[in-house]
Amino acid sequence: MSQGAHHGNTPAAWTLTILALVGSTVAGVALIAASPVVFWAGIAIIVVGAVAGGAMRMAGMGTVPARR
Repeated sequence: MSQGAHHGNTPAAWTLTILALVGSTVAGVALIAASPVVFWAGIAIIVVGAVAGGAMRMAGMGTVPARR
């Protein structure tokens, strides 16, 4: 294993993961409750998570540069 391996332990990765989990949970509950509006709200949460994670990665909160 290399010294630069972090296995996704970054704020950007955690933000994306948590928002995707919340969004998929909301969308899943909405499917059971037959509520299309809440389903699409869950999908929107997933999209917001992807955008937030990407923005955080671009801001330097993503992968840690390897030390030399």
